[in-house]
Amino acid sequence: MRGWICARRNEQQMGKRIPAKKTATVIERDGGLCFLRIAKDSLGEATVADHRANRGNGGANSLDGYSNLLAACTLCNGFKESGANRGELLARGVRVQSDSTHEKTAIRALNTPVVDVNGRTWWLDNTGLRHDRQPQPY
Repeated sequence: MRGWICARRNEQQMGKRIPAKKTATVIERDGGLCFLRIAKDSLGEATVADHRANRGNGGANSLDGYSNLLAACTLCNGFKESGANRGELLARGVRVQSDSTHEKTAIRALNTPVVDVNGRTWWLDNTGLRHDRQPQPY
């Protein structure tokens, strides 16, 4: 029975993948490189979009906004959850602490800048762009 539940959960999550066009926009925005660069053997080239604040068990589409996504290689994407220093991830903004609702978490991601491996700070907006200073509210 347990195997069936896991298989069913995976089927449900597969339907909630980030659309390919959005992933391509994120990778292009981040220069085609892994923004995380935290795994010892980081591949450097980004192939996936990684959530800064996890959706958890499928989560909400509100956490699929561009401001909550970073380009990543598959190694760093996996290492982020299994072995990376959470405090360092939070300090760089590549991890965003969840809030009481998905909508509040999405706003937190929008208002939390990210720091790249060269120490440059970026603010991510929900149109797929990044800025070197905080954009004015709409």
